[in-house]
Parts: sequence; C-alpha cells; structure tokens
Amino acid sequence: MNKTSDHFLSRDGLKIFYRHWKIDNPEKIFCIVHGLGEHNGRYNHVAEALAKSSITTFALDLRGHGQSEGKRGHAKNLDILLADIEELMKVARVNYNNIPMILFGHSMGGNLVASLVAKKPTNEISAFILSAPWMKLAFEPPKWKTSIGGFIANLLPSFTQPNDLDTNSLSKDLIEVQKYEEDPLVHSQISAGLFKEISESGVTLQQTEGIEIKGLCYHGLADKIIDPNASKQFAVKNNLTWIGLENVYHEPHNDTEKDIVIKNILDWLETVE
Repeated sequence: MNKTSDHFLSRDGLKIFYRHWKIDNPEKIFCIVHGLGEHNGRYNHVAEALAKSSITTFALDLRGHGQSEGKRGHAKNLDILLADIEELMKVARVNYNNIPMILFGHSMGGNLVASLVAKKPTNEISAFILSAPWMKLAFEPPKWKTSIGGFIANLLPSFTQPNDLDTNSLSKDLIEVQKYEEDPLVHSQISAGLFKEISESGVTLQQTEGIEIKGLCYHGLADKIIDPNASKQFAVKNNLTWIGLENVYHEPHNDTEKDIVIKNILDWLETVE
C-alpha cells in the first residue's frame, strides 16, 4: 500500500486536502467523510484494513478541518460541503473508472453522506455507509442556548464557539481518547451557521424515506452524543442494513470493539457489486 496526499480546489476556490491509500488492482473505492472537529488521518487504520481486502481508500479533510483551508468549524451552507464531497468522488474516479464506489460518513460526515444520497441520487455511488450519523443529538441543549444560537446563525453565521464535546464519550479506550485530545489537527469549534445547517438537515433526514441506493447504518447504542434511535429509524424507513452495537460509544471504529466493527464493514462490503 502506498499512502499519498494532495489538494483539490473547491467550487469557491479553497484548497481541500485529501489522502489516498493506493493499492494495486483494487476491486472497490471507499471514500471517507469524517466528523466534526476531526480529520482524515484518524481513519488510517480503517483504510489499512480495507486495503487488505482489495479496497482503495480516499478521504478528504472537510473545509475548516484538518489541513484544508477555511475557517475552523465553519461552512456557509450544506450544499458547499456536499460539493466538496462530490469533488473528492471525481478525484477518486480519475484512475478508477469501472469499479464500485462506496461513500462512508461518520457523525457529521454521516449526515452529509445521507444528505447527498437523499438530495442528489446518482449512479456514481454503488453503496453508502453511515457510522453514528448526526441525525439528532442524544441530549437536549438548553433552550436559551438554542434560541441565542439561532439568532446568531441568522445574524452572524460564521461566529464560532467551542462545541463542549465530552471526549470521554467518544470511546471506552482511554488511549484513543488521549490521542484525540492531543491531536494538533483536531479542533473543538463549530460555527452558529454550521450547527444550524446540520441540525436542520438532520430534521429533514428523519423525515426522508425511499432512498434506493444500497446502504449500511450502524451506531453505538451507548452513544451519549448522537441519538442511535434516530439512526435506526432512518435505516428502517430506507431499507438499509441496520446494526446496533451494544455498549459502544460514539466512535465505533475507535472503541474497544473496533475490530468487530471493521469486520462488520468488510463483511457487508462483500455484498456490494
């Protein structure tokens, strides 16, 4: 396996960083969209496992994240984020024209991938995978905070503030939690505008049904950040394969059960043609 990196230009001129885990004669393409505050380098172990099953992986840093340009934790709207993902898919297709492409999204990335397949049906994607997708928060923010946030989102959408993430809710593996906390490319910011866009998208997705693209949705049932019940309802309404993971936290691929989670992914990918 040969890991490379590069940038592509977004529709509005930002440099978007991506990685490619390149292998010889791949049978499938896997495109990763990460979650809020993180970056594609945190999926290296997933890409390495996929490579052993003849799958080549591409992953971008969303704008405002990792090594991509843009204000930390901000995007002006949902459509510009979806356009960035579509550009990644175009990059992936440059050298691989005739093999299946699978789109994967975790947390906020799961919201974006679900939004893309719901809003822009395409034959380009053979299947998609949602990992703990942000459809609905697992807790209710204080009403005063949401009211002020909504006001600021309309007045000054690029205004950012800490996301107040409890990092101990990411994984039961304390080493993984420490790696997250010490990662210089991880940030804790989210803008009022981005929070509003993702939240409203989540409400829309909970009402969505009839997606025809083959899909897998899995979620840790002990997730205290994103509601697994909303994910299950979305999966059932859209005939996706659903896997509820007992005692697993928000990042299944980084929890103590990560080997089982990655095996579940690989087993399901065998059904994609």
